[in-house]
Amino acid sequence: MKHEIHDLVRYLHNVKKKDGSANPIIGEDELGVVATLSYLLEDNNFVIKAYSGTGKTVIMDAVFGLLPEEYFHTIEHLSETAVWYEADRINRARFIAIPEAQKLPEGVMEVIKTWGDGRAAFRKKTDVTIGDVVEQRLNAKYVFMCVAVENNKGSAYFDAELERRCMIGHTNPTSKQTENVIKHKLMDSALPKSYMSTMSQEEVKALQKHIVDAIGRRDDEDALELKNPCAPFLMDAIPNAFPVARSKVQYLLKVINAVGRFYPDEILRVEKDGVTYGLLAPKHTWLGLRIYLNSFVNECLHMPSHGTDLLKLFPDTRIDKFGLAGSDIVKMTSREIRTAAKSAGLPFTKLDPVLTGLLMTGFLEEKEEDGKKYYFKSPLLRTPESKINWNELIESTKDFVDEYWSEIASEYKQRYCDEVKAIDPFSGEEIVIGADASSPASIEVVGGEWPSFFKCKQDWQWVDNNEWDEIEFLLNVKGDYGKEEIETIRNWKRS
Repeated sequence: MKHEIHDLVRYLHNVKKKDGSANPIIGEDELGVVATLSYLLEDNNFVIKAYSGTGKTVIMDAVFGLLPEEYFHTIEHLSETAVWYEADRINRARFIAIPEAQKLPEGVMEVIKTWGDGRAAFRKKTDVTIGDVVEQRLNAKYVFMCVAVENNKGSAYFDAELERRCMIGHTNPTSKQTENVIKHKLMDSALPKSYMSTMSQEEVKALQKHIVDAIGRRDDEDALELKNPCAPFLMDAIPNAFPVARSKVQYLLKVINAVGRFYPDEILRVEKDGVTYGLLAPKHTWLGLRIYLNSFVNECLHMPSHGTDLLKLFPDTRIDKFGLAGSDIVKMTSREIRTAAKSAGLPFTKLDPVLTGLLMTGFLEEKEEDGKKYYFKSPLLRTPESKINWNELIESTKDFVDEYWSEIASEYKQRYCDEVKAIDPFSGEEIVIGADASSPASIEVVGGEWPSFFKCKQDWQWVDNNEWDEIEFLLNVKGDYGKEEIETIRNWKRS
């Protein structure tokens, strides 16, 4: 049975609790897929920073639900000494789950920070049974943590140095997402199980085995060293405004590696200088960017938790020909921002940390007038548009393989570069990445696929074949679209 990443999405929609009741992941496909692949298949520390009640631990449980219980160990509510009494179980486990990192004492967080450096943690204690001092060891582990962003304690312990060593994910906190989750639960309570379940237990077990097998290949002494001939041509997808991009780029490459590990039969083996390499294909690169580029860009921009959600509340500040902010600059007080956030369905209870983060990174500026602080969108800093021309990337990859991997260049180009096909992870439809294919930050799918922000193919076809008119759009499409979704489609049409 051939597995696709789309099967992971199907699994997320069909997750069950230990008692067999449904516990699906709704509206978090991208986060769930990235967390699963990067953490399980590429040994990354992964953190979900989000508001309480937005499904952090549900996603964590889904990821670990793909593993046998002996593969992982959960750390929660431990004292600074208690974690050392679990040393044997921690050392035996392949993976570590931490559902509520903000509740852990500082001593345990220090152990996690040590692991983040790739080092084992040690402590000395007196063993009364032998009357001597012994050294205890906690082997370095990669952790999956959930952190409540509204918790000051968690934010204090989760400092910049630890964050730099982790991939960061965020749940969707909007009222629209809450509405979608509630609708699903209402339908689940009204329909037979067969209507809501779209993946059999046999399929789930097969997917679990596929993941475990991939982990086994990763741990094998003779594991392939993966190389990506497409990597040198990804510069246009990487914002470089902040130095943090230097360390974060490794996560983009690891996600692509994880995609390749998911498709082991598609990796081309080659012996070179006594080392066995596995060459990734353009397909793996496209899939990696499809599932991770949006999050990656935000991490490179040093975007605080839910910073992009808050920035959407501000209109852009225009600059004149002299480089000065225009007279039409829109300034908002924190109270006005809170009101706008509430209207947009954002559950901000504490704005200060988000505003501080946006000020520090330059996306917002502040000005004091009449004793009040006003905030406005910086005219000098914009979210860069990541764009890759896939036709150019494939052609450049061919030349690169000819020069540096000449031993297998002909086979590589024939297998991977003539016609690049993939199953879109989120829709399940087959797409072709051909000539004139390009990908902006939102990852437009080309060659037989329709962008994921459309509710159905018919809506995409209507917009694609007609001049843009918002009223005509709303009258003719089948899906239900909010203001932000309409704005996204309008910008897509214009581009």
